[in-house]
Amino acid sequence: MNWVRGFSGRADSPGVRNVEDAPRPMRQELVDLFFTIAEHSPDEIPVEHVYRASAQSLGIEASNVPNGGFRYGTGRDIRGVDWTRVYDLIARLWPDFERHGLGRKYRDGVNRILAAYLSAWELDEDGKLNRVLPVAAQAQVSEAFAELNNPRFEPALELLKAGKHAFDARPRRDRDACSNVFDALESVAKEKYAMPAATYGQVVVRLRTNATFNADIVALMADLNDLRNHNFGHGMTTQFGLTGAEVDFTYLACIGAILLLARTP
Repeated sequence: MNWVRGFSGRADSPGVRNVEDAPRPMRQELVDLFFTIAEHSPDEIPVEHVYRASAQSLGIEASNVPNGGFRYGTGRDIRGVDWTRVYDLIARLWPDFERHGLGRKYRDGVNRILAAYLSAWELDEDGKLNRVLPVAAQAQVSEAFAELNNPRFEPALELLKAGKHAFDARPRRDRDACSNVFDALESVAKEKYAMPAATYGQVVVRLRTNATFNADIVALMADLNDLRNHNFGHGMTTQFGLTGAEVDFTYLACIGAILLLARTP
């Protein structure tokens, strides 16, 4: 069964998925999805539960029977909350549907709606909202986590998790995303070359002398250090000024450097 209407805009359309908002029409279509699934599976997810869980999750006192019914009550409640709370509600309701075998329908429906409004996030198979990346870029992020799933890289893995958490946050915490993913890169570099007391810059100097990498690649890795020092180094008091696209580039460039170091003998 098709649980939500078809859209003229598709998830794989050329539109850039970077909208950090929850437009009012999108909110109402999400409510329609929540209740459509529940109305078709009343024994698993009563509509009363969807209404009460939604209201309380949004910090609103639930009525016994709201004026106009449960569906319309939720539509009124979601209309006035801050946009970030709409995404909180999406994540809050997922386990209730998943518990009754309806998680796939819920996730697919939510993601079709988010894609139609070019939302910057999508719901993953574990019910977490991740920032949308191109398929190849998302594969690199997943591969970086796999490479660092090794006891020797445990500190770097924790830093990478912090960077991804900031990158996926609503709204995105740009400076934290950049600084944490770079710190993960620095940790990998220091562990890889057994230089625990060194800085990333000192490791790059070492790379220049051992001829492991192409000289232009080493120069690019040195440029990442300059990017950090000029824009998001520890203790900096200047206002963070990278654009959203520049944050994407920094995040993915550091991910690429982590993979390069981790995979090089």
